[in-house]
Amino acid sequence: MNAPRRIMAIAAVEWARLLRTRIALTLLVVVPLLQIVLFGTAIRPDAAVAVAVAAPTSTDAENVAKTLRKQRNILVVAQGEPGSAEAAVKHGNAVIGIEVPEARSFANPLAKGGPLRIVVDESNAALSSAATARIETAYWRTLAERSDAAGPGLRTERLYNPASRSDWSFLPGLIGVTVMIAMIMLGSLSLAREREGGTWEALLILPAARWEVLLGKLLPYIVIGTVQGLAVMAVGIWLFELPLPQGAAALAALLPLFCAAHLVLGYAIAARAQTQLAALQGAVAFYLPSMLLSGFLYPFATLPRWAQALGEVFPLTHFIRAATGVLLRGKGWSIVLEQALPIAAFAAAGILIATLFQSRSTG
Repeated sequence: MNAPRRIMAIAAVEWARLLRTRIALTLLVVVPLLQIVLFGTAIRPDAAVAVAVAAPTSTDAENVAKTLRKQRNILVVAQGEPGSAEAAVKHGNAVIGIEVPEARSFANPLAKGGPLRIVVDESNAALSSAATARIETAYWRTLAERSDAAGPGLRTERLYNPASRSDWSFLPGLIGVTVMIAMIMLGSLSLAREREGGTWEALLILPAARWEVLLGKLLPYIVIGTVQGLAVMAVGIWLFELPLPQGAAALAALLPLFCAAHLVLGYAIAARAQTQLAALQGAVAFYLPSMLLSGFLYPFATLPRWAQALGEVFPLTHFIRAATGVLLRGKGWSIVLEQALPIAAFAAAGILIATLFQSRSTG
C-alpha cells in the first residue's frame, strides 16, 4: 500500500470515529448555530438609546420630546422638572439627559436664556456617542432653519469618561472576561484530567466531606484568579489611565467570589462531561454566550428583552456592572454588594449541580 492510500485509509477511520463522537459533532454544529442565533437575533449594536428630558414646563418638555422622537434610535423614557434628566443619567435610568433652561428649547433655540445642556453617560461610549451626535445635529438643524445666526445655546457634558475614550468602555469588562475564561478552563480541565487519571476517586475516599474536598481544590485557583484580575486592573490603571477610585478595594473584594462562581461551574461541567475534550466543549459553550450577552462586546441595553433576561444569569454581566460602577462612576461598596448577590446565587446553584453530577457519576 502506497503512502496516499495509507493516508486516505487513516483519514477514513478518523472520519468514521468523528461522526460517532457526540462531542465533536457538538463542536462542529451546535456552537456555530449558537453563534448565528445570538448574532442574528440578540446583537443589535444600533438599538434605541434611553433619553430623559427636563424642562421648566410640561409643554417645553413635550416639545423637545416630540423633536427627539423623530430621530432614529432615540427613546424618550422620562419627562420631568429641571434637574430630573441629569439625575436620571447619574442613577443609570437614562444614557442621555437633556436639561432645557427657561425660555430655550428645540422649538425655540434662539430664545433668551442659558444654554441647553446635554448630559451624557460616557461610561459606554459605543452606545452614547452616535445618539449624542444625532441630538446635537437635530438642535443645530432646528437653529439653522429658524435663523442664519449661530446661537451659543448648546452645551454637552460628558460624565464618567470626559474624553469619550473607547478603551475605557471595555477595560472594566475585560477584567471579568479574563478571569472568567481562566477559571472555567482551570476548573473544568483540572477535574476532567483527574477523573481520567483516577486521582479524583482517590480524593473522595479520604476522611473528608465532598464539600471540603471541593473547597480545598478551589482555594488555590481562587487565589490565582484574584491575582490575575488585580493584575489586569493594575495594567488598565497604569497603561490606559483608568481612574483609581477609593472604591477599588470593594471591586477587589468581589474577585474571589467571581472566581469561585466560575470554578464551580467548571467543576459541574467536568463532572457531567467525564473527559477533557467534553469539558473543553462545555466551557466554550458557556463563555461564548456569556461574552455576547453580558454587555462586554455589545451594550447590554441594546439587547432584546429575552436576551437581557438570559444575560442576567451570567456572573459576568453583574461583574461588568460592578467594575464599571467602581472604576468609571466612582461608586463603592453599594454597587459591589448589589451585584455580588446574583453572583453568589449562581455559585450556590453551581455547587448543587456539581454535587449532583458527581454523586450520579460515583453512585
